[in-house]
Amino acid sequence: MTRYWITPILSYSPLMLGAERISCFPDEEFESFRQLAGHQHPRLLPMFKSSLLLSDEEEICGSDLVELDLTHDGNIVFNGEPFHLSHCAEAFLDRLLTRQESKALLMAMVEHREASQGMHEVWINQWLKWIEAGYDIVLLREDGR
Repeated sequence: MTRYWITPILSYSPLMLGAERISCFPDEEFESFRQLAGHQHPRLLPMFKSSLLLSDEEEICGSDLVELDLTHDGNIVFNGEPFHLSHCAEAFLDRLLTRQESKALLMAMVEHREASQGMHEVWINQWLKWIEAGYDIVLLREDGR
């Protein structure tokens, strides 16, 4: 089953994904949230397959040796022990919007959305907290657990 994780990036060197990531299943409410973000800007809530974050070899995205577990309670660090960040993930991260751009688009998204839509408000508030704390946000897609 596919699961999505709204994930804060705590640092880039080495890449550290925050433990406070939010698990979201692909239901109608989450899909409408993704569409709302996409209408503001295609890269406001960028998605990347979690299986491609890892690398066994420099030329390959994905790993046969190590499996990433996003249900892990702590931060996930890509420092080579045991996770090596793939070049595909590096290229993806290089294209993220700045926090200032994301915040402006997120605020516009808040202004243009319809009345409170359940989890939308929860996700937006957490996203704003992470931006205020100095973190970028990425949406990770986990397939098949």
